[in-house]
Amino acid sequence: MRKGMIIAGASSGSGKTTISIGLMRAFMKRGLVVQPFKTGPDYIDPMFHRKVLGTSSYNLPLWMVSDETIQYLFNKRNENADISIIEGVMGYYDGHSVEGFEGSTAYLADLLDVSALLVFNASSMSLSAAAIVKGFAEFKTPTKIKGVILNQVNSESHYKMLKAAIEKHTPIKCYGYLPNNNAVVIESRHLGLLQADEIADLNSKVDLIAEQLEKTVNLDALYSDFEYVERVYHTPPEVDSLLSEIKQTLTLRGSLTLGVAKDQAFSFYYDENLETLEGLGIKIKYFSPMYDEYLPERIDALYFGGGYPEVFAAQLSANQTFREQLFLKLEAGMPCYAECGGLMYLTDLIEDLEGWPFEMVGFLDANTLMTKKLQRFGHTHIKLTLDASEKLGKAYEITYRAHEFHKSILVTHQPITRIIEASKGSNTWQCGYFKENTLATYAHNHFYSNLEFLVFLIDLWTVNKL
Repeated sequence: MRKGMIIAGASSGSGKTTISIGLMRAFMKRGLVVQPFKTGPDYIDPMFHRKVLGTSSYNLPLWMVSDETIQYLFNKRNENADISIIEGVMGYYDGHSVEGFEGSTAYLADLLDVSALLVFNASSMSLSAAAIVKGFAEFKTPTKIKGVILNQVNSESHYKMLKAAIEKHTPIKCYGYLPNNNAVVIESRHLGLLQADEIADLNSKVDLIAEQLEKTVNLDALYSDFEYVERVYHTPPEVDSLLSEIKQTLTLRGSLTLGVAKDQAFSFYYDENLETLEGLGIKIKYFSPMYDEYLPERIDALYFGGGYPEVFAAQLSANQTFREQLFLKLEAGMPCYAECGGLMYLTDLIEDLEGWPFEMVGFLDANTLMTKKLQRFGHTHIKLTLDASEKLGKAYEITYRAHEFHKSILVTHQPITRIIEASKGSNTWQCGYFKENTLATYAHNHFYSNLEFLVFLIDLWTVNKL
């Protein structure tokens, strides 16, 4: 038997991240090897996991990635752990649509056969807390919800009342509570929590949470009760096949050194993606568009992840030497893949909500305009179509599942080759552009959604080695 649990919320804002990172630190302090995971495509929460534990945190992006591959990745990444802690997404049953459970934390619990620990804010409740637990436990049967931790509880006597009500009216066990404490609140911004590296006192906050959980949660019982049957999930055949194809390409074309943008403005990367690249023998050199004067030496291609370029637009704009060198490299044909925030950075400028323009790289002839509302949010179907080019030597038509999450829009000045079409239901839109050897798109991609897209990226990143 293996030890593991899914931290499930009654809704977004229930305290999943606070409880998750508190439990991770508490179990780590007990000398256990804790492996963190995150349900869904979120980037922010895994940053907290990494900061708390000093280890990689892996996303399990249901709907984007096949069930078989999710099982394989979970098995692959937790083999050396004493306990795996999977932070859920949104509310326990919230997923891809209201028609079913696909994409939800509940779906993942069933898929991996791992029990869930329900978390919700019980600050103004008594008997209603039992109704919430009963509703969640009976909404889908048999349930994987095994226990509950109550958040924002007012006092020990308040908890005892809540525990008595829940355990009288439901079969679900109460393992403890986290009291109301403003000292452990984690700040937010327009697309979610602040990034872990932006919170100077994060470690002390997490220690406070862990110390509190040691006092008010039965950690011994959690560790004893939350176990699951270990299963062997074999590598899906298509994964083996496509990874072998990529390795063969890299062998034929020689070593690949990839420059990856990494700072407060560009931090949205899946650990699985980066470690897959390194596992293929690709050397990664990190750089900062905010602070570095020049790109790293002896790199073959570039990778810009998403992030918050709009928040750090002034610093990015002020680094003129870097912007100018990057522009010249891209114009000269250095291959580049840019996602969301990376796409925004490559445009002429970013205009903030007050109408202030900040000059960016200027490689894509467009302006990025920030708006007050989400322009795209959620899962998308992606279709990449590229005609045979003289450089790449072949045509591409690749479909995969991705997600978009942004408040900005692009206003183009001159036509840019559009090669990526996104769709959701009956709606379709263009979300990707191709110029020289640069692909820039709003869509965030997990390589295991369809490794054919990674085959394309390797072809692109090594195009100058042909």
